[in-house]
Amino acid sequence: MACFVAFQTATTAGAADRPVDFSRDVRPILSDRCFGCHGPDATTREADLRLDHKQDVFAKRETGAVVVAGDPEASELIARVTHADVDLRMPPAESNLSLNAAEI
Repeated sequence: MACFVAFQTATTAGAADRPVDFSRDVRPILSDRCFGCHGPDATTREADLRLDHKQDVFAKRETGAVVVAGDPEASELIARVTHADVDLRMPPAESNLSLNAAEI
């Protein structure tokens, strides 16, 4: 999930002056860390959330908008990948997946 922060940032770690490119910088992280539970396969999808469709990423949900363009602090996705409570943080601990600071 953390990968959509790149929609709101101007640069990526290690490439301070290079603009974020969704296909190069964001999609691979989503694919590796998020699509297993929030991707195209309806049989494995959790929380009725798809991160592989733009309309779902920017949709408003009960807990707020998944991603708010230009305002990462208002994005539910950022709240979930940085949550202090490990039971609410994404990706979940039992997935054995994690995100580093550069990916967030």
